[in-house]
Amino acid sequence: MAQVTTRSNNEILRWLRAAAFAGLTGWALQGMSFNPTAIAMGIALTVGVVALFAPGIAVLISIVAMGLPLLAADLLAGSVFLVVGFAAVQYLGQDNGRAFLAIMAVFVAATYGPVWGIIAIGGYIMGASEGAVVAILACLAIEAAGLITGSGSVGLVHAGGTAPALVDFATAPANLIGFAWLKSSIDSLDPNALLRVISDASDKTLLILQPVIWASGAAIAGLLRKPAEDKARRAFGLVASGASVVTLALASAIALGSLASTPPSTSSLFIRGAASLALALAAVAIWEWVFPPILAKTVSATRPGSMSAEDADVDELLRLIATAEDQLASKHMTQRVVMITDMKSFSKMTEEDGSVVSAKAIQRHRDLLLPIIEAHGGNGKSTGGDGLVAAFPSAAEAVAAAADMQSKLREYNSAHTSERDVIVRIGIADGDVVLDRSGRPFIGNALNLAARVMNLGDGGQVLSTASVAIPSGPPQGLRIVTHGPFELKNIAEPVEVFEILWANDQAPLPLLSLPE
Repeated sequence: MAQVTTRSNNEILRWLRAAAFAGLTGWALQGMSFNPTAIAMGIALTVGVVALFAPGIAVLISIVAMGLPLLAADLLAGSVFLVVGFAAVQYLGQDNGRAFLAIMAVFVAATYGPVWGIIAIGGYIMGASEGAVVAILACLAIEAAGLITGSGSVGLVHAGGTAPALVDFATAPANLIGFAWLKSSIDSLDPNALLRVISDASDKTLLILQPVIWASGAAIAGLLRKPAEDKARRAFGLVASGASVVTLALASAIALGSLASTPPSTSSLFIRGAASLALALAAVAIWEWVFPPILAKTVSATRPGSMSAEDADVDELLRLIATAEDQLASKHMTQRVVMITDMKSFSKMTEEDGSVVSAKAIQRHRDLLLPIIEAHGGNGKSTGGDGLVAAFPSAAEAVAAAADMQSKLREYNSAHTSERDVIVRIGIADGDVVLDRSGRPFIGNALNLAARVMNLGDGGQVLSTASVAIPSGPPQGLRIVTHGPFELKNIAEPVEVFEILWANDQAPLPLLSLPE
């Protein structure tokens, strides 16, 4: 079975995600009357820039910025918001902040109309379980916002707010950054006001039922989604999102019509439903046709006690080596650029975190890096432990792939601060190598040399021989520096080792002592 590891045009997605961070944060701060306006827009742009490299930090900055006008309007409501936000920032920042972006997008859609469409999109992209959780959180957030601002509804979303409002952004201070408002906010603190807002909420049954309806609608989209390798996935994605929107619209219409004190008109329900359906279908079509998944092939299961496909392939090669050297040389020996990687402190991780966590880390790093190898024309596989090995047709592609791999790991580690960092060292060399049927390196001088070079490095470093670094040059603005010649074990001549500096802030590090 194939496994999704990344999506096509991932770099475009990265920039779109950053733009969404900036736009949604700016929209929220404007709606909360954040003054001065220039500072608010500056914060929004900062959030967008930070989201390019560290989405988790971008979420934190956005939450803090949105907490300021709330603190100024009501100290208790603002404090609750910040406490909840800080507690949830780790979850909201995971997977490039997609839960945060989904909740913010639901706010915008609820205000302007197609809220059911966003819920369906979230359920389809994130899956049934996570989509349902995010839908519940988004609904509760909108209801909480309506309660404290005295809004009975946000679009067609019942919010339950009643007058007088606990929070009035119209009276926001002229300068939130100066904190001159803090004293008056403390002086006007009324701990009972928040409880009164909750107790005075209108149509409380609807407030409880709404999140259930939203979670169900999101789950439908996720449950109906076909596996990535299914040929009918694209077409069925439209069916899944459409079914989700129809379910949400019908269930919401019934709930609002029977439980709301002032039910919405049939025409408004139809217009919002049609807009939601159009948005969901368009978004899923773009997601599946413009940003389709890239599948990493995995070896299919074999009978218990039987030889795996990869082992059988290796066995065949060993037989060829033993019985037909000429055939091996003509059919399998070739010239390639070989890369080998190794996870830093893997033994320590296994000892401290246990085998299950370590196994997950290995799989996670394979899912992140193998698609990058394939994208650069390489053929790679696991070394059977905590590393990868790959063959490339050119030095330039191997160097570019190594740089992208390290950048991807830095981005992932920044977005998943609760997990142990995944850090690898990479060695690259060229020469004779034997490839298996899939074009992946099996044995050969190039593989041995790449491993020796890699052993000189530490986590985060990319090292290569001169024949790889010099002809390829520094692609994409990368820098290369030499560490001079090294005597390597089982290598006859000294080898000049180069370091590929793959980040602007990276400086060359001293190499490790010669491994025994």
